[in-house]
Amino acid sequence: MRGNREYYERVRRESKENIAETLPTIVLDVSAAILIWLFGRLIFVPIAEGIYFLNYPLPQILNFIIVVALAVIVLRVLVDVRRIIDGVAGYAACQIGAPYEISPEEVEHYRTALRGIFNIIVVSLVYLLFVGYLTRIHPGLSGVVLLAIVVWSFYQIWRVVQAVSAEIRRYTSQWAEKL
Repeated sequence: MRGNREYYERVRRESKENIAETLPTIVLDVSAAILIWLFGRLIFVPIAEGIYFLNYPLPQILNFIIVVALAVIVLRVLVDVRRIIDGVAGYAACQIGAPYEISPEEVEHYRTALRGIFNIIVVSLVYLLFVGYLTRIHPGLSGVVLLAIVVWSFYQIWRVVQAVSAEIRRYTSQWAEKL
């Protein structure tokens, strides 16, 4: 049991450090992404309606430029979000598991489940940030990206269920042995 307490404390400490290091960067980068999105959506693209640049519609060119700028920022954010998700998942798993003296393997199952759920939420929000611009570049582009996200989300859900089902199987077998 002593080893488990040390494990919980180490995971909690690492989780808190991850959160403290990455949260300010995420807030600043998300603010920049939101400002780019707002200026692009509300100012630059509407101004460019009906204007052509070398026989190409300027709104489509601007949408592409905005998507590239957002992609650069979002990729930076996703790296940090992954770290913060690991931190939050680790901290939450320890908070959930510590009172019940669960094993490190169980904590990892809970972390996997929480990571999967958080990842689906984050990717869905990122898609919402890009969908308007992708549709203006080409309507099929947003559909292809959405299909890829749906397939990936189903895989993530499957991983979450597998992590949770491992714990359910273990608890069920323990309960059956007691009977």
